[in-house]
Amino acid sequence: MNIKELILNPNNFFKNLANREVSLKTPFLIVLTFSVFMSIYTYYTTSTMFKIFPSDMQGIMSMMMIISATSALVGGFVSWIIIAGIMHIISMVFKGEGSFKRTLAFVGYGFLPNIIGLLISIPITYYFLSNAHIPTLTMEQLQNPEVLKQVIKSMFPKSMLYTNLLIGLAVTLWNLYIWTYAIKYARNLELRKAFIVALIPTLLFGLYQLYKIIKLII
Repeated sequence: MNIKELILNPNNFFKNLANREVSLKTPFLIVLTFSVFMSIYTYYTTSTMFKIFPSDMQGIMSMMMIISATSALVGGFVSWIIIAGIMHIISMVFKGEGSFKRTLAFVGYGFLPNIIGLLISIPITYYFLSNAHIPTLTMEQLQNPEVLKQVIKSMFPKSMLYTNLLIGLAVTLWNLYIWTYAIKYARNLELRKAFIVALIPTLLFGLYQLYKIIKLII
């Protein structure tokens, strides 16, 4: 795989790829890498957040951290299939031609920006959270939604959240850029139609990820 061409010239990358036999190996590895990094990011943020719970609850919290990390790992592959499925279905409206396997493979390459985004976000998050003051709450405090909300907000500095928000926006636009050309050649569409097909699932995927950050800011 020519990563440089995928990043700088996705039109040429997918044009050349369209003339080859469809393979899911490289897209699978890209999504796997994204999912692993997402799992690491989720595990670290939840493990930091769960420190507010009393020591006698840490055993349960450890299990919850594992569940959250596993969900993030599986979620990467679920996102891949759902996004490819939505694009494939929408492209039918524009008389798109090509197998779902090709759509799935080409869409998988579009997760490369998410890996780069996480490689930037993880160190930033670690820097801020490693220096955060994390109080241990009593059961009475934990049962108060307002107290819990304020404590969690205080753990995540706004400078960190705004930085990750900007990274998330950049990654979403980058996804759209790559997926437009991916679906163009996967389904043999005009560029304008390919952009429309890619826009809807990209926005849904991007907004969901941004929502998780924004709800900590508000």
